[in-house]
Amino acid sequence: MAQNGKFRITYSATGVAPLAVEKDALLIGRLKSGDIVLDHLAVSRIHAGINFLDSTYFLINLSSSNVLTLNGRQLASQSTDVLSDGDIIQIGPFAIVVSRTGGELGLTVQPMIEGTAVSGIAERRSTSRTASVNQATADVLKVFWEKRNREKEDWGTRIRPTAKPEPGKAAINWKPTGDLRRPWRIGIFVWTIVIFGVLGFLAFKKYPQAYAEKPLANPHVQNIENSLIANTPNANSCTTCHTPNEPVENACIKCHQASGFHPSNTKAHEDAGITCVACHKQHEGPDFQMTASSIQSCSQCHNDANKNTYNGKAVRTAHDGSYGYPAENGTWKWKGVYREVADAIPEINMSATGDADEQARLSRHFHSVHVARLKAPQGLPGDSRGLVSCSTCHKSFDPVDRVTPRVTCSVCHTAQTGSNVLDQRFAGDGVNCISCHVQHPYSADRWQEFLTDGAVRRRKESVEKKISQKQVQ
Repeated sequence: MAQNGKFRITYSATGVAPLAVEKDALLIGRLKSGDIVLDHLAVSRIHAGINFLDSTYFLINLSSSNVLTLNGRQLASQSTDVLSDGDIIQIGPFAIVVSRTGGELGLTVQPMIEGTAVSGIAERRSTSRTASVNQATADVLKVFWEKRNREKEDWGTRIRPTAKPEPGKAAINWKPTGDLRRPWRIGIFVWTIVIFGVLGFLAFKKYPQAYAEKPLANPHVQNIENSLIANTPNANSCTTCHTPNEPVENACIKCHQASGFHPSNTKAHEDAGITCVACHKQHEGPDFQMTASSIQSCSQCHNDANKNTYNGKAVRTAHDGSYGYPAENGTWKWKGVYREVADAIPEINMSATGDADEQARLSRHFHSVHVARLKAPQGLPGDSRGLVSCSTCHKSFDPVDRVTPRVTCSVCHTAQTGSNVLDQRFAGDGVNCISCHVQHPYSADRWQEFLTDGAVRRRKESVEKKISQKQVQ
């Protein structure tokens, strides 16, 4: 419980005996219910307060329209200062002389004679104060007095009399008018409309989709049953993807957890902060091809014109704008299969024999993915089982033919315009990134038209095992 302060209030001009008060705070002003009533128009209804806190008396100016000075120094509205023996508070035509005797604070109220307002004392005391008010205490006092202001509101003032009108007198219902109030200038409204109009126009030019979203693509509108990549249909529902407290990417991950697909991306993209919506666009119309758009986003990002950095790394146009056999002058020019992709291709680890060096490891990765794992495409020779073998890509081995593979790569890794043989996600007549750089490595249905039945089975088992491990983690 807060300790109360001791106050002794004296009105020098009335001759009334001093009044002793014990409470935590005093209210000073023109308000009749206040502790010190100063009846003058230059005094606000609730002008100031004195609060007792931690054995210290604080003065706070509660008036925003009238002046309060302490020792001739003006105290700003809502500002606080410490009271000490000999201080003089000036409010309107009144001076309150402060005296401190032990723990009691004496307050002597006396009318001031015009022209003699505390100038001498101000010179002696304005340069230094015996105590200072820290900001935390000042904030506490502001909250304290704001609450007291609301509790002390009444109508007992000169401009709001409480007495009933005398009989025979006319009762007038006074209503305020705007003739004395400074009107808002019309220019403020004009400039406000112009500024917000320009900002809205610029926002529309840069982010038009925020103003006029196109419909969703058909795969997100239709109820797809037995989907290999989605376990929950969107059914053209906004709230399926857009929730108040979660990003859209969370909805993507929750939905795309079907048996043939897992939303995990390659580690390089995860480290760079690439999320679902960075590659897969939405609200582009019902016939929009989302998979084709994701292929295009590869070259839009990996471009010399893109000056953005991802996790501190810059990107550039890959392979000088071309693609093909990842070897040059007998040296492999790639980093090998990512760990995430290798998890879905058990043949890579099955063929490990202890690589002699880094070039041997890269060669093993490349040939484990292709040889005896893929069916030979039409137009290229295969082994007796019709599978890809060494002679599918190389016409000679002493020395090794490194020219023919640059041609045979394009047979599998592109699709000619109008062709229905390969997955149509593979863009024809141009660079196709995802035909070599696998995204979503734990997808079980990738390149199935080329894989042998055994390779499909082994990959499915590896993917299911890896997904189970991730779910346990």
